[in-house]
Amino acid sequence: MRMPPRQLALARDPQLHSYVSLLRFGTTERFHNNKPLLSYRAIAKIAGIKEHIVPYVLRLYRAKPTETLSLVPKRRLRLRKHHIDYLISRQTLNEWAHLSLKQRAKMFHRQFPESKLSTTSLRRLYKKHGIRFKYIQKIKKEVDLHNQVYRVLFEKMTELLQQAETDKMPVVFLDEAVFTFNTFSKKAWSGPNESITVRDHALKVKTQAFIAAITLEQGLISYSIIPKSIKTEEFKAFLYQLSDYFEGKPFAVFLDNLSVHKTNLSKDVFSELKIIPIFNIPYSPQFNGIESYFSLLKGEYKKLMMQVVMKGERADSVELINLAVKMVDNEKTKKCVKYGFDCI
Repeated sequence: MRMPPRQLALARDPQLHSYVSLLRFGTTERFHNNKPLLSYRAIAKIAGIKEHIVPYVLRLYRAKPTETLSLVPKRRLRLRKHHIDYLISRQTLNEWAHLSLKQRAKMFHRQFPESKLSTTSLRRLYKKHGIRFKYIQKIKKEVDLHNQVYRVLFEKMTELLQQAETDKMPVVFLDEAVFTFNTFSKKAWSGPNESITVRDHALKVKTQAFIAAITLEQGLISYSIIPKSIKTEEFKAFLYQLSDYFEGKPFAVFLDNLSVHKTNLSKDVFSELKIIPIFNIPYSPQFNGIESYFSLLKGEYKKLMMQVVMKGERADSVELINLAVKMVDNEKTKKCVKYGFDCI
């Protein structure tokens, strides 16, 4: 016989309490030594309640009148606004950057002993406020232009740029980049509890050095792909290539302080081809717009590499670099140069 539908809460339903006791032990007496007759699952099915509630009902029935028991486990104190503000603040995230979620929950309890936090609750809180597990961003050294040494270099650099503009001389932004097997997408959208897999041998491509030149007016004007790295001879050959592009007319080249750019052989070529070298100040890649162009180029290269590898085809780094160059919009390249000028 099934118990009729309950009209009262479990804690205040004596009829249910005695009925469950009768099913379990065959008696409605509160205190006895009878052995169990039915399992919790069978009682739950007959009484129309959940299985995990049955032992709580029995405890309620046999409890002393002065003893109060709850069918629901005691809940931890809810997080207050100051708790949440503390957990999601930038200072806390920075201080706890090295801690796991479990360790963070312990640190929170030490800070607020009146409340506890589970790792699941903390993960949900982070998700709700847009806090994700991301790559750590590494910031390079920033130059203080109030320093006399850097100030002099900056003034010299801007003076040469202004002189080139006055003389209506083209300014070419030149730099090098390297493409290795590490130049590959590190993340991809994948299903729950699984990840996109790529065989390591498919990424073993030969390292290629890429040297390019861009201008504000034309965008990308020239580039070369050289195995492994750029040496003085390759750099000289590229300067001759640029000179041919400008038909032997003088032009300025904006460079970083790479040793290849400052060798005696390179200086001789600058003089021979009537090139005015303008060296960027140290630790200031934002002034050279070609750095932004390389970010666009490598972004396209990574997409192509992923496409080739997922198809199971052989990856040719030189071919992929050439395709990536074509995929970068030349108008975006010009904007990269403009960004460098704006930073200056």
